[in-house]
Amino acid sequence: MFKKTLLVNKHGDEFTGWSEYSFKPATGELIFNTAMTGFVEILSDPSYINQIVTFTSSHVGNYGLSEIDFESNKPRIEAAVGNTFSHSPSSWRSQKALTSWLAEYEIPFSGGFDVRAITKYLRDRGTSMYALGVDIDKNDLLELLNSATNILGDDSALTAGNLDISRNAPEGKVGILDLGAKKSIVNVLESLNYQVVAIKPDSSAEDILSMNLKGLLISNGPGDPRSLINVIKTINNLIGKIPIFGICLGHQILSLACGLKVNKLEFGHHGSNHPVKIKGIKKALITAQNHGFAVEEFGENLVHKDFGNIENYASNLNDGSNEGISLWDSMAYSVQFHPESGPGTSDGLQIFNPFVEMMEEQYAKK
Repeated sequence: MFKKTLLVNKHGDEFTGWSEYSFKPATGELIFNTAMTGFVEILSDPSYINQIVTFTSSHVGNYGLSEIDFESNKPRIEAAVGNTFSHSPSSWRSQKALTSWLAEYEIPFSGGFDVRAITKYLRDRGTSMYALGVDIDKNDLLELLNSATNILGDDSALTAGNLDISRNAPEGKVGILDLGAKKSIVNVLESLNYQVVAIKPDSSAEDILSMNLKGLLISNGPGDPRSLINVIKTINNLIGKIPIFGICLGHQILSLACGLKVNKLEFGHHGSNHPVKIKGIKKALITAQNHGFAVEEFGENLVHKDFGNIENYASNLNDGSNEGISLWDSMAYSVQFHPESGPGTSDGLQIFNPFVEMMEEQYAKK
């Protein structure tokens, strides 16, 4: 028997769907993702902590779930809504239905929503915090929103780390500052024959330098980058002393450490087909993206008193927003998109090349 599902924001604006299951109400920033595949990767990506994901794809989970595609060890979203969720997947890779996996971890999900209406609403009015419940009074959901953790000021990246990588003998390894890193990032580095070590967000610059790493990758993660004050200070103290590569949240952290500004986007970039122009590459890259904040434009380049020239390394061809910065004088650069894909095309894999070159050149000098 189907039950009415209600999705409501603090203004009382609502969307309705249906569910075959009862679940506890959930709150989170409502966003939409336009990817047609990669459901497992999206649901298990720690960057989606404190977010309710709207899938614009007509059938969510129709090819099921394979643990090979996990970005972390469990679903990390707060809830998922869509048009239809498939309970009987069809794929030789499938180990179980996506819906069974979500139910196992008590993650709310509901079909029956007009995802086109939700997407148009968010594009026109911007994302905000929502509450989702089944067979529940609207006023109860509004009350729940009053105590919800807002995405603005959210520092959940400090506890989002999930990498299970030994820190024994870190010398000569690539460090990942784990703010909610995806396993795909580890997979790419290991495919390049690097050993990887996870570094906690509360590690000091001195601690990181004492590890004698080949380089440091600042990972993706959830929440508001501007709230990670101590992490920003740590990176500021590391620039120029070790090769640094930032991805997504890591890009924003590196930018803030350089004195650049980061602002909230109206509805963010969430999908796997965003075209990006990279400086020095004579073609657009089709990229996977998942972010609600962006670095404020600063022109073609500027000169930092300590770090040298900062260039606008990449830009989004849809809206012109910043997609990367480079500080080649200080062995650092970052991109807003996900070059490791997962899900998405492999266009961005080449963006790891400068990091590899800087690490090998710098480590050879020691």
